[in-house]
Amino acid sequence: MAKVIFDNMLLFIVLINPISKILILSSFGKEGKQKELQQLALKSTLTGLGILVLFAYAGTFILRALFHIQIFSLQIAAGAVLFLIGLRALQKGEFFEIDLHKRLSDIAVAPLASPMLAGPATITAAISQSALFGANLISFSILLALSINLLIMIATIKTSSFLKRWSLMDSLVRITGLFIASIGVNMVLLGIKSYLK
Repeated sequence: MAKVIFDNMLLFIVLINPISKILILSSFGKEGKQKELQQLALKSTLTGLGILVLFAYAGTFILRALFHIQIFSLQIAAGAVLFLIGLRALQKGEFFEIDLHKRLSDIAVAPLASPMLAGPATITAAISQSALFGANLISFSILLALSINLLIMIATIKTSSFLKRWSLMDSLVRITGLFIASIGVNMVLLGIKSYLK
């Protein structure tokens, strides 16, 4: 059981993609104070956790009963979106375009909580992994992954300063983008495989 929790925690960490949060929060670092950044990180994490746990427990019902969508359709769509996000990171060195004129409080729910924490890929993973391993176990894995991401977000100013000083940020974004795009392709293939069964 511990291995399943650990494996799923790693999956959600990759899908959540802490590197993208470092980029965004470091962009606001000059204008925002450390306390404001911590409040932003906590609010977005709690919101993202609520969304993902909801889909872990009720995602299958929401998809099939309310929207009449099969899980494989969501896997294919989410995989395509994830591939495009990874491709953008590879080509442009960024995951999302953020309006730097917004206040920190304005970005806590959108885009930080959703879609950056609870986006198409993480929601799809929450639903599909819960079907395989149970909602309780997956919710715990999500909690662990978001806790690690929260710690990274809180330490983001120091981390981004180090990465910028050594000119590592751009390379890290592009390498992460490659992994994100690959996960997207894998998700599409899994969706197609489920459809053909």
